Amino acid sequence: MARDPGYDNNQYYNDFQFKSYDEILAARRRKGNARKGCIIGFMFVISVVVLSVVIGVMGGTYILERIMQRFTTLGEEQEKTDELPEKNSYGQQGGYAIEIEEPDADAEPLITAYDVSSVVEKSRQSVVGVVSESYSNFSSSGTGTGIVLSEDGYIVTNNHVIQGGDSITVVLEGGENCPAILIGADEHTDIAVLKVQCSVKLIPAEFGDSEKLRSGEPAIVIGNPGGLDLQGTVTSGVISATDRRINVGSNVMSLIQTDASINPGNSGGPLLNKYGQVVGVTSSKISADGYEGLGFAIPVSTVKPIVEELIDNGYVSGRPLVGVSVRTVSQLAGAFYGLPRGMLVDRIADGSAAMQAGLQPGDIITHLGGTQIRTVSEACYVRNQYSAGDTIALSFYRNGHIYDISFVLDEQQSDNTAWDF
Repeated sequence: MARDPGYDNNQYYNDFQFKSYDEILAARRRKGNARKGCIIGFMFVISVVVLSVVIGVMGGTYILERIMQRFTTLGEEQEKTDELPEKNSYGQQGGYAIEIEEPDADAEPLITAYDVSSVVEKSRQSVVGVVSESYSNFSSSGTGTGIVLSEDGYIVTNNHVIQGGDSITVVLEGGENCPAILIGADEHTDIAVLKVQCSVKLIPAEFGDSEKLRSGEPAIVIGNPGGLDLQGTVTSGVISATDRRINVGSNVMSLIQTDASINPGNSGGPLLNKYGQVVGVTSSKISADGYEGLGFAIPVSTVKPIVEELIDNGYVSGRPLVGVSVRTVSQLAGAFYGLPRGMLVDRIADGSAAMQAGLQPGDIITHLGGTQIRTVSEACYVRNQYSAGDTIALSFYRNGHIYDISFVLDEQQSDNTAWDF
C-alpha cells in the first residue's frame, strides 16, 4: 500500500533514529566478538602468569640443588686434600701439575743481606788516586785510580790512565801527594805499574784468586769516579760473569763482568770479593757505553804475570809478534772482487820471519795456526796462544792460489809495537 505523501514518521517516534533489522543484528555480533576477545585475553594473561610461576619454581629448585651439590663436592675435595702430604698442586686432573713445596723449617735462605763496610774498611787505605798531566797538550790532565802493590811504593793502574802523561802524581787516601815514575806499561792488557816515594807508610792490598769467583757473589768497587772530588767512592753489586771475551783495542781478553758501577775515574781501581781481596782491576775503557749495570774488570790471574814482567823487565817479555799491518776483507768486498775472507797485508816488517818465509804485501791471510781468521782481533787471539820463538803456520791467498807457510814468531818490544799483530 502506497504511503500517504503527507505522512510524517516523527509524529509517532519523536525523532527516534530508525534502524533496520540487519543493522541491529550487526551491532549484536560486534558486542559478542568484543566479549569473546576480552575472555581470550584474560585467559592468555592467566596462562602466562601460571607458566612463569611454574618455571620459576622449577628453576629455583634446580639452582638450589646445584648449590647444595657444589658444597658437597668442595667438602669431599677438602677431605681428600687433608689426606695428601703437605704440598699443593695446581693443574688439570690427570695432566701436568706444578708442585708447590714449602721450605724446610731448618733451611737457610739462599739470599742474605750483606754489609760491605768491613770490606771497605779493610781495603780503602790501599786505594789511591792517580793524576796524569801532559805539558805538551796545554797541561791537560786525566784522573784515575790505583792499587798499592807493596810497602816500597809499587802501584798498579790502567795504561790508559797514564798514557801520554809527562807528570804522574799519586794521591793517597789521607790527601798526601806523591810524585810517581812509570816503571812499565802494557797497552795490550791496559796495565801499568808506577813507583812512588812517600813520607807515610803504604798499606798494600791483599790479592785473591780470581779463578775461584762464581757468578752471583758479592762484588765491591772502590775508586774515584769523575775525579778526586769523589775520591774513595764505594759501589757494590754481584759478579755477573767470570769469563767474558771482550775486545780491548785489537786484542780479545777474558774479563770479569759485574753490575757494580764503574765510571770514568774508576779505571785502575780494585774489584773486591767478599773477603776484601782484590780479584780484578776495573777499567771504564772497556765498559759498554749507553748501558747500565754493565762493567768489566781485568782478572788478577791476568794482571799478576803482567805486573811481575813490568817490574822485572819494564815490558812484557816473550809476547809473540807476526809483524804486519793489515786490513779486513769484508764479505761484500770479497764477493765483489772474488776474494776470500781474511786480512789484506798492507805492510810487513823488513827482515821479519814472516817476510823471510815468503809473505808479501797484497797477500790475504786466511788462516793462522790452522784457525780461520777474519779480523785483527781474531788473529791476535790466536797468536797470543803462542810465545815468542814458537813456530806457527799461516795460510794466505795470492793470485787465485792458497799458499801455506810456517815461521818462528818474533818478540814484541818497545820499538815494534806499531804493527797490527
